[in-house]
Amino acid sequence: MLLDKDRIVLNVFLVTIWIWCTIGFVSEEMIPGLLPLRSGVYFLVDAIIMALGLIVLRNWKDWIFVLSFLVVGYHITCVHNEYSVAYYLNGLRDFLYLSSLIPIFRYLYKSRISDDFVRLFDKSLYAFLIVQAVCVTFQFLKYGANDHGGGSMGNGYSGIVTILIYVVSFYLMKKRMNPEKYLGSLIANKWLVILLYPTFLNETKISFIFFVMYFLLMLPLKKESLMRVIFAVPILVAGVYLAFNVYLSATGNKDDITDLSYYMEGYLMADESGDILNWAEYLYERGELEADGSSDIPRFTKYMLMPEINASYPGHDITGYGIGQFKGGTMMPSSKFYQDNEWMLRGSVPYGFHMIIQMGLFAVIYFVWFCLRIYSLREKGTKAEIGIQLFLWIMVVVFIFYNDFFRYTFACAIFLYVFIQSLRWHTQENVVKLN
Repeated sequence: MLLDKDRIVLNVFLVTIWIWCTIGFVSEEMIPGLLPLRSGVYFLVDAIIMALGLIVLRNWKDWIFVLSFLVVGYHITCVHNEYSVAYYLNGLRDFLYLSSLIPIFRYLYKSRISDDFVRLFDKSLYAFLIVQAVCVTFQFLKYGANDHGGGSMGNGYSGIVTILIYVVSFYLMKKRMNPEKYLGSLIANKWLVILLYPTFLNETKISFIFFVMYFLLMLPLKKESLMRVIFAVPILVAGVYLAFNVYLSATGNKDDITDLSYYMEGYLMADESGDILNWAEYLYERGELEADGSSDIPRFTKYMLMPEINASYPGHDITGYGIGQFKGGTMMPSSKFYQDNEWMLRGSVPYGFHMIIQMGLFAVIYFVWFCLRIYSLREKGTKAEIGIQLFLWIMVVVFIFYNDFFRYTFACAIFLYVFIQSLRWHTQENVVKLN
């Protein structure tokens, strides 16, 4: 019996994603003996995704994109910044979504089992929501509301799991939504709304933004729906008020989270003025900023530090400091640049900062190119689902300024699948509804 290549690719892809997004919880809470092996497992599944992407690479435009990225990344890292090939290959793991995911999705969507692929992936998404509800609830009861609430991904992934829960629930709800019966559809599929509750148990404050977006963008975007929007606003306000109270009671948070300055100072920008690099070094010398990253510099402040950093390391404005600056320390040593600037590179890292530090202006070019390549997967004869598109694009902007979501291949795979599905949307009568 001949091997079915299409099914092998599909099964390997799905199993690899599940391993990546469950090994954290399993090793922390179920089989502690796996903890020392976890980094090796991450390395292995990344290698499998990289190999799978190259094996199924068929489209000539994908070839140009992938090869040019690999060559430019090699030149920046190994030639311009003089790092080893091993260091470069390890750093590539942070950019697997650029080099591997589109070829894999293109192959599966064009294969003879494309319907099976969509059906199995959708079922996996249903299972994903249930697994996260169980894991986050367990973590909340054991550790309280903090970064331990990373769901099946484990400690430190609270922001990632929150984003994925909203993306998955929104997509599945859209597939079951009757545009003419907004409230009726929400009530009929209330379990998808109920499964959002883990996002209020892990102290991820951006949940409130996603919560509002979820219900507003679920509305059909037509002029006729204006009255529905008007009627929905009071319900939405009541829902947000309820969510705030659930969040405050669950986390025991005493900060005034309705005050804009709370977010500006704690998450986006420091309130100090003047030479910000000297300010950071001053805090470090006083012991108020730990070199190991246990003190977290606000996100926008990191962007503001970049001109000062580039002035201290001439010749890196356009090219960055090489792929792999956020890797190392476990299987291979960190870079000299990272060791000198760990106080800035550790902690919460906006994805725009993450890209520019490593590849400079080239990172921006490749990210925009990648976004354009996604639209080549649109299916002829189908219309894009505008609500999902807006939901995901707003999230992309959030990632650039808020967190490093795109570093995690399994998360990118789920996000990209939903994005591609929204480009290949069918009419309500043709949407597959799973039992």
